[in-house]
Amino acid sequence: MMIYFAWLLSFSMGFLSLSQEILWIRLFGFTNHSMPQAFAFVLIVFLLGIAFGAASGKKACTKEWALWKISGTILLVASFFDLMSPWIYSAFAQTSSQVFCGGLLIFITAFLKSMLFPIAHYMGADSAGSKVGRAVSRVYVANIAGATLGPIFTSVLLLNILTTQQCFAFYATLAFLLGLSCLRVNAPFNQRKLMGASVTAIIMLGVVLTIEPSGLIKDVAVRAGEPTQVVENSQGIIVIYKNPAIINNKEQGDIVYGGNVYDGRTNLDPAINSNGINRILVLSALHDKPEHVLMIGLSIGSWLKLMTGFPHVKSIDVIEINPGYLKAMQAYPKILSALSDPRVHLHIDDGRRWLRTHPDNRYDLVVMNTTYFWRAYTTNLLSKEFLSLVKLHMNPRAIFTYNTTGSPNAFKTATTLFKYAYLYENFVIAADFDWRKKMHSEGAASKLAAIRLDNKPLFKPGSSKIINGFLTEPLGSIQTVESLMPPRYKYYNNQLETVTDRNLITEYRYSEHRL
Repeated sequence: MMIYFAWLLSFSMGFLSLSQEILWIRLFGFTNHSMPQAFAFVLIVFLLGIAFGAASGKKACTKEWALWKISGTILLVASFFDLMSPWIYSAFAQTSSQVFCGGLLIFITAFLKSMLFPIAHYMGADSAGSKVGRAVSRVYVANIAGATLGPIFTSVLLLNILTTQQCFAFYATLAFLLGLSCLRVNAPFNQRKLMGASVTAIIMLGVVLTIEPSGLIKDVAVRAGEPTQVVENSQGIIVIYKNPAIINNKEQGDIVYGGNVYDGRTNLDPAINSNGINRILVLSALHDKPEHVLMIGLSIGSWLKLMTGFPHVKSIDVIEINPGYLKAMQAYPKILSALSDPRVHLHIDDGRRWLRTHPDNRYDLVVMNTTYFWRAYTTNLLSKEFLSLVKLHMNPRAIFTYNTTGSPNAFKTATTLFKYAYLYENFVIAADFDWRKKMHSEGAASKLAAIRLDNKPLFKPGSSKIINGFLTEPLGSIQTVESLMPPRYKYYNNQLETVTDRNLITEYRYSEHRL
């Protein structure tokens, strides 16, 4: 019986430890604006915690101690720590000590649980008689099984049901229950101590569960206004802020943050233009009849709503990887109505995967309002390989536009694939024909004026100055950008580089942010 309990303890340590690692990657990565370095930091600190914890657990096995009681005590301490550590971290999230505090808490999280790994091996081997090798291997297999299932259970299931803070509380409860089980093995446990520990745990868990479900996320999120909505799922965390700014008696639209990084606004008014919607509206002047449109990335949906107002549009395929935006859109009926448009076809999928599985789809316009170039995995949208894949889905004389978010190397990459690629503000507009002539043609202004939302003109009467301002925005060439870039962006032959799937230069070498 003892050997089976050793297997359970080993399995549980793998399950709890790796699940906690997933949660810390999520919380620490969110706090640090989805930077790719956040994952590496958590992994390194967690591995250090495992190493030191295992060494300490080995020392415990050499003592004449009741190892089940030691295991139970460690688990009880770990459960209280798991419950409180994210809140301790949130108190430092907006300070310069955030990284140090996070690293220390992550280290202790791993340290406490990994102490039990050698203890489980020792108890399993001690109960096996002469079959020590087999017993040790089975204890190890149990740990691997737990370490495999924990992240899968957390990422695929639990984070789609519970919020981040609730997941921390869930695993703290599991650790507490396992700790009580260990204390009860082979010896009756003092009932008063058991009752006191249980009451304390229930009170602490009750406090956490009565707090606003996303209170932890609000504490660590950027201060961009009053949070009105938090959407959490396994794909990420979305926070909507009420924008208090009113300019010329006009609200600027609520602010959307995905992964704790600016993601857009709910504004649809070109006269306000707080979210740079001129960058999409000018596209209506650059293509004679854009019938088929591909939009990679939905976000809150304001840009999709504008696209539905373009004349001649017959179909719009929208690819969005995070279904949480659909929930966030519920608070904005005007924007949400775009999804009810029979021309709009929404696909919850990864952009690359969807394009590869639909090789025959062709488009006149392809639009990506890409996130910041320094965020984790942004290379998947900025690399030469992905742009080449998009190009395969473009009709003759089609136009492709995406946000460089200030990365000159992202712009450089577009120029390697398209003969006519220029910057419009921070957007690349790229094609194999000279689309600049259409922007300055006589009919360009009338094409913008023809855009209608919900059967009403988007531009109010007397908006000619606004329209002309959109159409006369200066365009940037790659030669101009290269001449203005500081040396830090130039690596080979004093020139900008092409972003590829392998070099990840936007995320690491030229990232504007560091931990």
